[in-house]
Amino acid sequence: MTIAFSAISCLCAYFIITKLFYNLENQLYEKCRIEALTGARSMGEIMHFMIKNNMLTEADIFDVNYVEIPGSNPPKYHTRYDRLFDAWIQNIEDQFLSDTDIEFAVLMDKNGYVPTHNSKYSKPQTNNYARDIIYSRSKRKFIVYEGIKKILNYRGDDARRVLYRRDTGETLWNIGTPVRLYGRQWGSFIIGVNLERINTIKNQMLVLIIIALSVILVLTNLIILAIIPRKYLPIRNRPGQNN
Repeated sequence: MTIAFSAISCLCAYFIITKLFYNLENQLYEKCRIEALTGARSMGEIMHFMIKNNMLTEADIFDVNYVEIPGSNPPKYHTRYDRLFDAWIQNIEDQFLSDTDIEFAVLMDKNGYVPTHNSKYSKPQTNNYARDIIYSRSKRKFIVYEGIKKILNYRGDDARRVLYRRDTGETLWNIGTPVRLYGRQWGSFIIGVNLERINTIKNQMLVLIIIALSVILVLTNLIILAIIPRKYLPIRNRPGQNN
C-alpha cells in the first residue's frame, strides 16, 4: 500500500510539474511573440517611410551586393542601406532590450545579413576574436546557423520559435516574424530570448515541489505504518492482550 501511494503521488507530481513548466514557457513565448510581431511591423513601416521620403529607393533596400569590409574577422559587409539603418533603427532595436528576457532584437535580411545590431553588440572590431565574436556582431551574416535558417524560411503571418545555439555558447529561443515590403519578403525581425531566468524559476519550483512531496510521503508513510499494523494484528498478539 505504501509503495502504491508513493507511485501515485510521484505520478501526480510529474503531471503538476509538467503543466506548471508548460504554462511558464507559454507565458514567456506569448510575451516575446507579441514583441517580435511589433518589431516586424515597426521595421516595415520605417523602410516604407525611407522609400516614400526618397531617403532610399526600393532597389537600395533590397540590395544584396554585400561589400566585404577589409580586415574584418568574422567577415562584415556594407550594403547601400546599412549606414542609414544604423542611424534610424538601432535605437528602436535597443528598446526591446529593456525586457530582461531578451538577449538581442535585430532586423535580418533573407540571406541572414544583419545590417544593424543592438548597440551593445556593435562595438568596433579589436582583432581580439574572442571579444569580437561577442561584442562586434553588426553587419555579419548568420545564415549558416540552423536556428536562423528556420526563422528566415518561415513564410507565415505569425511568429516562429526555434531553439538557437548561438556561436557565443548560449542556447536561446529565436522568435522571428517575417518583414515584408511591397509584397516581397525582405527578411525577419528576430528576438533572441534568454532562457536563464525561466530555467532558474523551473529549478526553484522543482526543488520546492520535491521537498513538499518528500515531506508528504514521509508523514503519510509514518501514519500508515503506525495505523495499519495495529488494525491487522491478530487479537492474541496485540499489546495488552493475555494469551
